[in-house]
Amino acid sequence: MQIPCLFSQCTIRQRLIQLNTITMVLIVALVSIYSYQLISLESKLVTMERVDDLFSNILEVRRYEKNIMLQLDKDNVTKAGQSLQKINSSVDDLSPKFSELSEEKLFLHLKESFTRYKVIFDQWCANEECVTDPAQQDVGYLIRQEGQTLTDNAVELVHLKRKHISEGFKGILFWLTFMPAIIFVCGVVLFFSQIRSILSRLSSLDQGTKNLAAGEFKIIPTTDTSPDEISGLIDNFNQMVVALKQKQEELIQSKKMASIGTFSSGIAHEINNPLNNISLSTDIILEEFDSMEDEEIKEILGDIMTQTDRASKIVKNLLDFSRVQSSEMQPVYIDFVLHKTTDLIANELRIHNITLEKDIINLLPQVKGDLQKLQQVFLNLIINAEQAIGGYGTITVQAREMEKGYIRVNICDTGPGIAQENIDQIFDPFFTTKGVGQGTGLGLSIVYAIVKEHGGYIEVTSKLGEGTTFSVYLPVYHDTENKEQQAI
Repeated sequence: MQIPCLFSQCTIRQRLIQLNTITMVLIVALVSIYSYQLISLESKLVTMERVDDLFSNILEVRRYEKNIMLQLDKDNVTKAGQSLQKINSSVDDLSPKFSELSEEKLFLHLKESFTRYKVIFDQWCANEECVTDPAQQDVGYLIRQEGQTLTDNAVELVHLKRKHISEGFKGILFWLTFMPAIIFVCGVVLFFSQIRSILSRLSSLDQGTKNLAAGEFKIIPTTDTSPDEISGLIDNFNQMVVALKQKQEELIQSKKMASIGTFSSGIAHEINNPLNNISLSTDIILEEFDSMEDEEIKEILGDIMTQTDRASKIVKNLLDFSRVQSSEMQPVYIDFVLHKTTDLIANELRIHNITLEKDIINLLPQVKGDLQKLQQVFLNLIINAEQAIGGYGTITVQAREMEKGYIRVNICDTGPGIAQENIDQIFDPFFTTKGVGQGTGLGLSIVYAIVKEHGGYIEVTSKLGEGTTFSVYLPVYHDTENKEQQAI
């Protein structure tokens, strides 16, 4: 048989079953206690009624005793004898009725006193004629004295019995009021102690889903190790967050490769220029080597070296952008990121007759971010601007430090603009205004997620026929530790 688990080690279903079981057991226990108390009280009340009858009969015998002494009526002897029989019958009936030790002891005294009283009464009133001779006055004195003792014992027994019945009523009142209140309070404390853990973790799960909807892949910390359904749900959620984060990284990488495909013609043209120059310079040396002076050869070789460095720089920028690296947040200069990004796309824009203007303040404050991901953000925005213009237009890249501790980067184009009803949806995954097969609708959603991951936000302003401006806000990085060391 499996031992029931403790509350802290139970599932919610098991907790509910255990709470219901405990509740049913308590209800059955209380009903049983109430039934026992009521039956016991009923028995005590019946006994009390018989004790009252006994007391009444004793008082009646005493009254007949007084009348006999006063010689008021000869029938008093007969009536006294009948009352004594009633007392004797009551004593026999009451003998097994007393469970309390004090009651039983007092009843034994009463029984002994009654026995003595009856013996004296039988001697006093033999043959239904009571002795009234003055010489026998000691018998009258004895019967009065024993009668008073019998009455006192009966009075004390009545008081004691009433006291115990009163205590029984109080006991029932206790079980009917105080005990249910205690059980209710304990139940409330137990219930809220259980529900608090569940609600706390549900609140964390709710916040986790909101973070996920906002593009923040945050793991929900698990402080409560209860093996219940909520903990299992949080574990599954955390696994989903890890998987989604991995998928996003893969999506960003695939988007990089798609971006490279977009401006590959510009890259090819840009690499082809230095290669042509190298080829021409090499032909000149081969054809005229014998007639050339050393200085001329050195100059041409220097040209070849310059063109080789130029081609190497283009390839290096392309490799740096396309390389898969682990996400690493570190201080970077945003102006460096922007120049590095525009170098990749500049020639592509020239091929399509699009002018690239840069208004970037040098040595802007650092931001803490991933260089490759930030390149992906600005490259996506510039490619979107290029595709919106189509040909013969201008893209302007601006970078400024704001007063509220942010750096703002504007990507402005002179394209046709975005309709107002579409602006609120452009960052939604798979939303696109392009034709079928011309876009996936993932570029801007990736941009939005990366900017949120860096603690920033993005705004869009657009007018139909005039163009669109995407404004990326990134928080300035404050290296407080370095500042403190410099101050020292």
